[in-house]
Amino acid sequence: MNKIKNRTIYFGFIMILGISLFAASEIFGLLDTYWSGMGVGFIVISIVRLTQLHRYKNDDSYAEKMNVQNNDERNRFLAEKARSMTFYYSILIEAIAIIVLRILKFPEASTIIGYAVCVQLLIYYVSYLWLKKKY
Repeated sequence: MNKIKNRTIYFGFIMILGISLFAASEIFGLLDTYWSGMGVGFIVISIVRLTQLHRYKNDDSYAEKMNVQNNDERNRFLAEKARSMTFYYSILIEAIAIIVLRILKFPEASTIIGYAVCVQLLIYYVSYLWLKKKY
């Protein structure tokens, strides 16, 4: 129950932050419209998560279903496999984008994506070494 209370406070804070960003941008004109969109996103996500937390807290069958779903080995395996595939294909797509952007004479964008690929691969390698040592 303490975890639910902490999550409720967290998403309440995110909602207040979203309302503040929206108001600062649209009502007071202190920020550009990017921040009002970010604020609306925070508000929507907070509403969805607070609704889920309320349902989890008050509906025992839903809570049990969520506990089983979140702790199921098959679901964990599928999530891990999906992350692995996402990383693999994002690296390939980024590598293709680097070449295409160079051909289209966008060297700055190509370089930025190249740096992003390098950072991703560095994080992967360090994670691999850490996991290899741990297990």
